[in-house]
Amino acid sequence: MAPGAHDSRLPLTRAERKRAITLLKEFLTDRSSIVKTCALQGLAELAQGNSEIRSEVAGVVEEASRTGTPAMKARARKLLPELRR
Repeated sequence: MAPGAHDSRLPLTRAERKRAITLLKEFLTDRSSIVKTCALQGLAELAQGNSEIRSEVAGVVEEASRTGTPAMKARARKLLPELRR
C-alpha cells in the first residue's frame, strides 16, 4: 500500500486524498442537495481511519447538521457518531 494510504475501497496516496477532500468540499457548495449530501458521505468515508482529517471533517459534518438542507442534516446525524469515535 502506498505511503499515507488507508484500507478503503480505493487506496489513495496522501496527495490524492488531499485533492479528493478539496473537491468534496467544493461539492458542498453545489446547488444540488444530492451532490452536497454525497459529498458529506465521501468526506466521512475518507476520514474513517485517518486521524489527520477526522476532526476537520467532523467539523464540516457538524456544520451541515445545523445549516444544511434537510437531506444533509439527516445524513450528518448518521455520520457524526462514526466520526466522533
